Amino acid sequence: MSDTEKPARDFKGIWIPKEIWLSDQLSLMEKILFVEIHSLDNERGCFATNKYFAAFFGLHPRRIAGHIASLKQKGFITIAIHNLNERVIHTAGRFARVPDHEIRRLQQERTKLIHRMKIGSRGGMTKNGMGAMTLSARLPCRNCHAE
Repeated sequence: MSDTEKPARDFKGIWIPKEIWLSDQLSLMEKILFVEIHSLDNERGCFATNKYFAAFFGLHPRRIAGHIASLKQKGFITIAIHNLNERVIHTAGRFARVPDHEIRRLQQERTKLIHRMKIGSRGGMTKNGMGAMTLSARLPCRNCHAE
């Protein structure tokens, strides 16, 4: 990607979380730069350069560098350097992006839990015909081999 080429992103508009918008720690420029970084932070991170951000916001790259350093110092982003000169920015804390594989894993665990809960509701205490409580056995599940 060239320095001014627009990276691929899932852009749907601008939305600023209230914790960012109302933050006394951040300048207005830091707030909108953070939101732009968050928008570009995909599975691999944000690879946009200071030159890209400078062109996007109409500022000098040194001003962008200062804002990025401030966001890092305040704990809103993390920065890693790969291949000696490739900067990768990730949003941090509660705004950090959850990797796609982790979302899929959590969805699978949720589905399994719901399935087990449905199976568990087949058994338990019930009243028999004479009003006495009896324990009914759970039916085995053919899909997960749970009893």
